[in-house]
Amino acid sequence: MFFWKKPKTYDFSYVSKKIASAPFTFKPFKHVYIADLFEPADFRAITADPQIKLKAARDDAELIDNLHEAGFKEINFPGTTMDIEAYLSWRRDRPNSKVLNQDTCEGFGVTMRMQKPRQNSAVDHLLAFLASDSIWNSLSEKFQIDRGATYTDMGIQKYLDGYEISPHADIRKKALTFMVNINPSNISEGLVHHTHYMELSPSRAYVRKFWDDNSTIDRCWVPWSWCETRKQQTKNNSMVIFAPANDTLHAVRADYDHLQTQRTQIYGNIWFKEYASTPSRWQDLEAVSDR
Repeated sequence: MFFWKKPKTYDFSYVSKKIASAPFTFKPFKHVYIADLFEPADFRAITADPQIKLKAARDDAELIDNLHEAGFKEINFPGTTMDIEAYLSWRRDRPNSKVLNQDTCEGFGVTMRMQKPRQNSAVDHLLAFLASDSIWNSLSEKFQIDRGATYTDMGIQKYLDGYEISPHADIRKKALTFMVNINPSNISEGLVHHTHYMELSPSRAYVRKFWDDNSTIDRCWVPWSWCETRKQQTKNNSMVIFAPANDTLHAVRADYDHLQTQRTQIYGNIWFKEYASTPSRWQDLEAVSDR
């Protein structure tokens, strides 16, 4: 006799409550840090999901195929490329590659975002919650952001080896950002792919002052050598939330074996609908250093 089994449901509403009650911390800049965002059983279900925990790949091409089969697709994202062939070529012969990021970065990565979760899976319920008003109202209230003046985006993303974003404080159009580590490997905390939270070195203090004094000029990426890491978000199941400001410097440089496991995050932003600013480059900041 066949017995129908009702799919398990997941209630993530407690996440909004954790955000609302979490204290602010101020080193190296104002942010919220939640060490254990998801309840243990929920986190196990998320990270054990076959769309999150992929089988090991024999080579880069097989990894890309596995990601596509799991519902991920390469996206346009800072510090990365959507040109898979160019990325595979770089992986095969880095020293002679002509597609290396120039300027402030040495890496060349790919960001994959999940497009469609398996129906009724833990990830399906999670993405439905992340698309709901519950979490965005909680985030907006926590950081006193007018939701009517903003829009949101979020997703589950995997970042391949070589992914790099040099220190930056985020552009002024961004009102809030959050990141949650949902890495499927139990060795992920020791791998080299975590976000650095940073401060300008004393000799570069003029950069912060320039951004403070010129609110119509946008913030730009700066060289790694201009900043000092104060904290890294290595802990799995941790969440960091902050409203971009002139001191919210953060960066990532991934150098790890992505064939076995991949850096996996929930990534989300709140954006201002209208915010006009003038782009800038770090080279322009050199010119103001002696002012």
